[in-house]
Amino acid sequence: MQIKKEKLIELVNLVTECCDVMDDGYVATWLHTPNRDLNMDMPIDIFNTEGSERLYRLLYFIDIGEADLN
Repeated sequence: MQIKKEKLIELVNLVTECCDVMDDGYVATWLHTPNRDLNMDMPIDIFNTEGSERLYRLLYFIDIGEADLN
């Protein structure tokens, strides 16, 4: 999957937020793994189709322990 140039900064910001919530080495895996809290969609697909707002909400709940990484 390819990211549009216009969304590159938004993706960098999302990855930075992911690094605050999970191990840096797991971020790429998390972005490309279907997630039950996203109706089994991959976070990267959500990013490409909807943007990052829904992912930031999920990361918040992961951070406070109310959602799992997968």
